[in-house]
Amino acid sequence: MCKSEDYELVFSFRVCNALLEFGKVVNTKEQVVAGKMYYITLEATDGGVKKTYEAKVWVKPWENFKELQEFKPVDAATSA
Repeated sequence: MCKSEDYELVFSFRVCNALLEFGKVVNTKEQVVAGKMYYITLEATDGGVKKTYEAKVWVKPWENFKELQEFKPVDAATSA
């Protein structure tokens, strides 16, 4: 399961010149790679509008390594 500090990495980034306000984690998945890859679906508020985003975070704890690989909004048309 993802640790809270893995989520914090996602929430600390500025995306598209907008500071997002975290709402809640909707879903998480993890994959064992050289470390772990976390796939996180979350809700955040952007300019007062609640939106859903997907993040991909790569973590190698033995190297003290965390990297945000991808962060993108979920297209409402494809999530239906």
